Amino acid sequence: MHSTTTPSIVLDSQLARSVHEAALGPAVHHVPAACLNCSTLVPDRFCGHCGQDAHHTHRLTMGHMLHEIPHSIWHVDKGILYSIWNILIRPGSTIRSYLAGQRKYHFPPLSLLLLVTGSYAFISAVLHIDMLPPRDPAIPEAVWQAQKSSVAFVAKYMSWVYVGLVPVIAAVARLFLRRGGYNYAECLVIAAFITAVCNALTLFSLPVSYLYSGTSYITKVGALMSLVSFGYATWAYSAMLAHTGLSLAGRLIRGLFPFVLGIIVPSLLIGIVGASLQLNTLKKEAEQQRLQTQHATSAPAPAAAPKH
Repeated sequence: MHSTTTPSIVLDSQLARSVHEAALGPAVHHVPAACLNCSTLVPDRFCGHCGQDAHHTHRLTMGHMLHEIPHSIWHVDKGILYSIWNILIRPGSTIRSYLAGQRKYHFPPLSLLLLVTGSYAFISAVLHIDMLPPRDPAIPEAVWQAQKSSVAFVAKYMSWVYVGLVPVIAAVARLFLRRGGYNYAECLVIAAFITAVCNALTLFSLPVSYLYSGTSYITKVGALMSLVSFGYATWAYSAMLAHTGLSLAGRLIRGLFPFVLGIIVPSLLIGIVGASLQLNTLKKEAEQQRLQTQHATSAPAPAAAPKH
């Protein structure tokens, strides 16, 4: 008995090509060319083997380079600002879409975090922003110097401390966002994205900090930015549970803990350890200053010169 198998759909290649060109226009049609990167024959624009653009490999010119610089900064997979803006205004849906596989137009989370943090560290170092108000005369010199060194450390390294704490934040997020069904690797992505946006908010506030550098208002500026970061992080983590059916209050309470337990508590512990290490030095300097003051007040007054 003779049997034949008939395909369910017979597709004419010429018909498919004509329909494709009619839908997309003749501008998208390319004559097959060999990819200059891997030598694969490429019938369309991009190589299916290595992904290189096979039809836009013209000789580099200064005009091309001047176009490429801003294009690389602002339009790499839709750009850095595209990722920051979308995670800022709709963190839940944006990050969930990324986790679900819609990753073409977003910067990778770790790259975004390192780039934003590095930009903040570089710009703040160039601006030399003083995060302390003018010295109160009642504060001893030793205490003032300790405050200056502590605040300088925080201003210079705290954004990198946040980067180092991302695994801790992810572990806390894994605990409090478990209703969302996220594994630890996905919580790392969530923490990296949200921490990147928090650091970006601090980066964008640098002009204001520079304006009030070393003035009595600088502490208020720092407190306001910390409050903004805290509020955003709480809302962003809570937005990761928007699909779970939890109430707004329940989501906000769960969104509070990744920032508090992942950043605030470890930062306080680091501060306590640093303060305890400096405590003995402060005591010695304060005692030395007290002895110098006591010696100066108890020293006899110089004898008056004899009159002639």
